[in-house]
Amino acid sequence: MIMNIIVILLVLGIAYAWMIRGAFNSMIHLLCVIVAGAIAFAFWETLSVMLIGMSPERGFFSFLESVAWGVSLLVPFVVSLLILRTITDKLIPSNINNAKVIDYAGGAIFGLSTGVISAGILVIGISTLRLSTNFFGYQPAWYSTDRATGAGSIVKNDKLWIPVDNLTSKLYGILSTGSFGTNEPLSKWYPELELVGFTTRVSPGDGAGRNAISPDDFKIKSTYIVGNENGSTSINELLKDSRDEKSQKYSDVNNETVSNGYIAGYVVEFEPGAKERGKKGGQLIISNAQYRLLVEDNDGNTKSVFPVAMISESSRSNQFGRWRFDAENIFITSVGGQSRVQAAFEFVIPQGFQPIAFFAKNIRVNAESMPDPIEYADVSKRDLVVLDGAILKGDTGSRKLDTSKAVQYAFPQTTKHINNSLRFGTMVASQAARRGLTLSDDNEIIDGESIFDAKLDIGRTNAPQSRKLRVEKYAVAEGQALVRVEVGFESEIGLASEAASEAPLDQPFLLIDTKGNEYEAIGYEYKDSKVFQVRYTRGSTLTGIEDTPTLSRSRDDQTLVLLFIVSTKIELSHFTIGDIAIAELVPPMRINR
Repeated sequence: MIMNIIVILLVLGIAYAWMIRGAFNSMIHLLCVIVAGAIAFAFWETLSVMLIGMSPERGFFSFLESVAWGVSLLVPFVVSLLILRTITDKLIPSNINNAKVIDYAGGAIFGLSTGVISAGILVIGISTLRLSTNFFGYQPAWYSTDRATGAGSIVKNDKLWIPVDNLTSKLYGILSTGSFGTNEPLSKWYPELELVGFTTRVSPGDGAGRNAISPDDFKIKSTYIVGNENGSTSINELLKDSRDEKSQKYSDVNNETVSNGYIAGYVVEFEPGAKERGKKGGQLIISNAQYRLLVEDNDGNTKSVFPVAMISESSRSNQFGRWRFDAENIFITSVGGQSRVQAAFEFVIPQGFQPIAFFAKNIRVNAESMPDPIEYADVSKRDLVVLDGAILKGDTGSRKLDTSKAVQYAFPQTTKHINNSLRFGTMVASQAARRGLTLSDDNEIIDGESIFDAKLDIGRTNAPQSRKLRVEKYAVAEGQALVRVEVGFESEIGLASEAASEAPLDQPFLLIDTKGNEYEAIGYEYKDSKVFQVRYTRGSTLTGIEDTPTLSRSRDDQTLVLLFIVSTKIELSHFTIGDIAIAELVPPMRINR
């Protein structure tokens, strides 16, 4: 309701403002608006990706990521319009005097068109911002609630009373293949332009999750198809699996059922940078609205397809499952502490269509850059490689380690190495901790980096007596454990060891389990006679030695401890820097909690 009122007032206000300026002046402004919009959409994708890449992982300007798509559309539109108006005002300094009726009628028509386009670009731009999914009561796409046709499917939902976003989408789609035509038209890559921003906001907490990621945060590892690629297979037969013989119902984005086609699967590996930050830091949270596939028919018509199911590791150790998106608000969270998360997205491809691009939170990967698909004749053959995770793992194999100078090391099975308390029993006043650190309601460290005065800020004498006013623990999610590795010069497996001294500076610190899963360091604790420094960034791993405080052999007061988040119920076998094994853990370090 609120969005409708705002749009109506904006459109009518613009229409009136240009009606009283006359038909000719209003027409010139409309042409400037059309061209400015074309310029904005032409650079929209490129500028958005650039701005996301410039956004820091934390700090004040980290908000750039969440507004990148909106800013990259609205700012170029406004700037282009101002430039075009300045040029036209110089070239055409005078208006044309017509009869008052013609001026008012023409001005109103051109002004109304200007209002629709301007409001449409504004609505599309706002829809890409990290806002509530019910912001101003407008949801252009949402979950289908019709169990008979496909509950949980993402379908077109609300329409504005004056559908400015839909009309603007259609206008620039037509122009991209006509007067402003290019080899890569907007209508091809964004056939439902009015939906793409909103769908990236659909996340837990009414849109509280991240709505954007960088192209470097994920990659397509492999692809597969289930059924006959010619599309002759019944979709009802393909939407069964070993966990549920009952066929899942599915509707496409236009809320229409699909009779025949095939299933296309995309195995995606997410880097640590794709994980949530803040309170949900360290986990990947997946919504079926934030990922989509673009498909094209033989006539060049395209449409968006949202995933019907996802394959990932389950909460049960070493087991995998296929999870259906068959109800409203299904959000799948990664389990364990692996640095890289692997998941497979499955899409229903209607007969006569072929995939041309995969979108992850609006970041596009074209089909020609992906591996050729593996073919599974039916769901039973697909299910055979789901339960053991083979469909996700592929044939990449484990990292090949150089163990020539590795130390055989036995971690003492004590809480000194596996616990979520600050080092040395350190306590910090919550007020001081908030200088750089984000805290939970229980005063556990969620995220951030900070430096404390070793004499004035830390220790029992400086921390309040009340537990509610002091910080002494890190936040660790269920199914995860925090492991510490001492790498100071006094440590047998520290940076002074023979293997570590020859390791590259820009390769990550890793703990590797007996199954080859990798866990990158997510922070450290550094202490000397003057400072105590903490970094705890579950969504951002250390790049390597270059990302840690500098240690000097001339000092004997420095201690450096690396922090790792790992899965529970595993056994750690190696501590490495990239491919260089620093320590072989004998016996393997068992993580029980």
